[in-house]
Amino acid sequence: MHLSRAFKKAVPFTTTITATATALSQCLPTTTPTSSPTTDNTNAKKSGVTIILASRSYPGSDLLALPSNIPTHISHSQHILGAVVDRVPTPSGHGVSTLTLTPATNTTAASDRLVDVQPFYLSVAESRRKRLKEKSVGKWARSQDIEERSLDTADAWSSFKSISIGRNQVQVPTAALPPTSSASAPARDADQDIMMISDLEVHQFLEALDAANPEASKIGLMASSTPFITGRPVTMFYDGQLVQDGVLGVSILKRPASKQDITSVTYPSMSPLGPAMQITRCRGNIILELDESNATRLLLDRLQATTLTKDKEYFLATGEPSTATSESPAQVDMSKATVYKITGGDPSKGNMAVDTVHDLQVGQWVQFIHHGEAQNHGHIDNDLSSSDIQTGATTVRFTATDPNNTIEWQEDPTGSSSDSSSSSSTQPRFGGSSENGFIVGQPNQGTWVCAVTESVLKHTL
Repeated sequence: MHLSRAFKKAVPFTTTITATATALSQCLPTTTPTSSPTTDNTNAKKSGVTIILASRSYPGSDLLALPSNIPTHISHSQHILGAVVDRVPTPSGHGVSTLTLTPATNTTAASDRLVDVQPFYLSVAESRRKRLKEKSVGKWARSQDIEERSLDTADAWSSFKSISIGRNQVQVPTAALPPTSSASAPARDADQDIMMISDLEVHQFLEALDAANPEASKIGLMASSTPFITGRPVTMFYDGQLVQDGVLGVSILKRPASKQDITSVTYPSMSPLGPAMQITRCRGNIILELDESNATRLLLDRLQATTLTKDKEYFLATGEPSTATSESPAQVDMSKATVYKITGGDPSKGNMAVDTVHDLQVGQWVQFIHHGEAQNHGHIDNDLSSSDIQTGATTVRFTATDPNNTIEWQEDPTGSSSDSSSSSSTQPRFGGSSENGFIVGQPNQGTWVCAVTESVLKHTL
């Protein structure tokens, strides 16, 4: 088995991508050193953290046994965490992707940017998290009737004004908080990334995390649904134990780079459907009017001018608009947009439901978009341009998979799984995809879950 650089010497950010036709445990890298490690190297190994993403295309029994098998293969890291996801960055999506984070022993070297890594796991019981109330689906009374009703009455519709969720205090792990004033100077001056893996109820935690640590970058992946594979809603693991709820992750402190790292979300298959508009009436996650017109009717009118049908999925991009001209109407800047799925609407009343747990705002710019190009069913783009590859850096890529095109394990007559060959490589990338989406949050901006099919998150560590 090809050895990753992480298992030969202490390198701050190292990844391994493995696709194998053998059992899942056999595709984990071995950590037997080729020579006796030095004292410094041993100490570095004890402080490392390894994140493992395994595709759901392995047999359920292998995935359930993975946490107990990991220590045999990966002994250089003090903490090991991960989850079962839909795909990893191999041509077929089948395999294992690992990321090893090893704090640098020489904090003055330009290439040794990693100052500290601190893992965490927050279970549902510890977090005091409550299940979110359901979002409205758009079956409201007429918008003018809602506006005319008195808020002093016990009317059910008028009492629904917000879907904001931060009413109970959700605990944030100490590891995910900003470096304290008692920390060393390099830690206080470091950039902080918080990388997470979560079950499906992460929104309250993200809101609490934004309030407690607004300046950190947040990225993560929602674990894939595995009820018919492992018998668990999601399958995650932390330090040898299987877990099926909560949030696990790692706080990464890095010395600032000469060029600021950028977290980007792209929508390669999306196309606009008409120009940008402003919300003129809304309640919670329901749009009542766009540009003072019936919201659902506007969408239907634009569909009639094309060959598109009502059966497709349509989305709403929110963000800053471009400058409108006589030749070019305003468009939402997709490089900075937040995108939500449109889940329902009533053309007679105008109400349009949007899949978000954040309140929409009057005056907010939005734009209808749809999948305009052929979709690749959630495959991760394995090609990295020269600008993606930096010395001593790793590119993290998370994608949202089409839930109708997830990969499953299949056994052929020879007893091998879906990949016909075995391969292993050390690449400057780490990633996975899930039909449940990924987590993204820029510093001092709201963190949200993107579940738009074919969307891609890229972040450089």
